[in-house]
Amino acid sequence: MRRVFAMMFVLALAGCGGGGGAMEEAECLTADWRAIGYEDGAQGYGPQQLAVRRKACAEYGVAANFEAYMAGREEGLVYYCRPQNGYNVGNSGYRYEGVCPPHMEAAFAAAHADGFGLYQRRARMQNIGKRLSYSRQRSQELEYALADRTLSMATPSPDLAAADVAARVIELKQLAQEKIEIGEAIRQLEIDYAAAQHDYETYRAQISGRYSG
Repeated sequence: MRRVFAMMFVLALAGCGGGGGAMEEAECLTADWRAIGYEDGAQGYGPQQLAVRRKACAEYGVAANFEAYMAGREEGLVYYCRPQNGYNVGNSGYRYEGVCPPHMEAAFAAAHADGFGLYQRRARMQNIGKRLSYSRQRSQELEYALADRTLSMATPSPDLAAADVAARVIELKQLAQEKIEIGEAIRQLEIDYAAAQHDYETYRAQISGRYSG
């Protein structure tokens, strides 16, 4: 029954963005320290999290139950330190903080490395994709600007001073040069994106089947 309550406690706090150690007076006064320990363990918090909670409750004259908290945390770590969760944690971009017990750590760390490797490859592919999208947008803007400046040069105003004409010529050359440079950048980014995508897909295929998500 206690384990069921602890799991309900975890889910309730998770739904409210719980955790972090901040506790209000009412929470401290009615605290089930074993359930709190379970929640912290299930989220992968280190033992120092208890110090944060103890400090919060000390402000209301409430002392934490160390033994109950640590017993609950050990139970929570059993949930957290599953290989599947290690993969999920890594794939979400979170680093492993070395909290798992020795008999579970090797499997968890290996799964975390798989997930984090996928996260890194996906992040690289997305980063290149964003740069490519921006460069393509900028290239289109330059194309419109070049068309506009070329038209204005083809039909100059009779009142336009020679200095202004020269300035427009310089601007036109600068825009044309930037268009060339960004075109070269786009071609390289397309190559980089294709390589990053291939690396991501290959890596994902290698680890697929080890995990459910």
